[in-house]
Amino acid sequence: MILSDATIAEYIKEKKIVILPEFDQSNIRPAGIRLHLGEEILVLRPNQTVVVDGTDTVQYDHIKISPQGYALPPGGFILGSTYESFQLPRNVIGYFDGRSTVARLGLAIHCTSATVDGNFEEPRSVVLEIKNQSPMTLVLRPKMAIAMLVLHELTTPIQQNAQAQYKGQTSVVPPNLKVQKQ
Repeated sequence: MILSDATIAEYIKEKKIVILPEFDQSNIRPAGIRLHLGEEILVLRPNQTVVVDGTDTVQYDHIKISPQGYALPPGGFILGSTYESFQLPRNVIGYFDGRSTVARLGLAIHCTSATVDGNFEEPRSVVLEIKNQSPMTLVLRPKMAIAMLVLHELTTPIQQNAQAQYKGQTSVVPPNLKVQKQ
């Protein structure tokens, strides 16, 4: 079941859903919460070879986005994060959805691994995979509305512990390839 705006507002008021650092109620949408781009990004350094299921260290440049923005060229790929950190109860998961306004410009937000199911132990931000699929340069600014978190209520609460590989995540972090293979 997808939570409606009324249920989301109720869960926030009752502190079942916690959103930091601040939350404007106007960001509650009919079936989700509008979230914003954080202030830092990671840009992959070119010409690397990475074994995806290995223990390689991927090289990134860590950039703080200026108020004028970051120019993402056509075909460009970066990692960003949500400005907001949020904590959900064990019976609610999130599903990330890019905003249609920016999608119409060719900007893909969090196109894989869109399920957020490990934010019940502490408030965490979500790292976003951001790809410019358009033929034009797109300027991204800190705190711009970038995505929506659609909230789904589970049939029973999650029993497993949250994965520790991204514990304490409150901004953009690179992939952790050193996690034991499952």
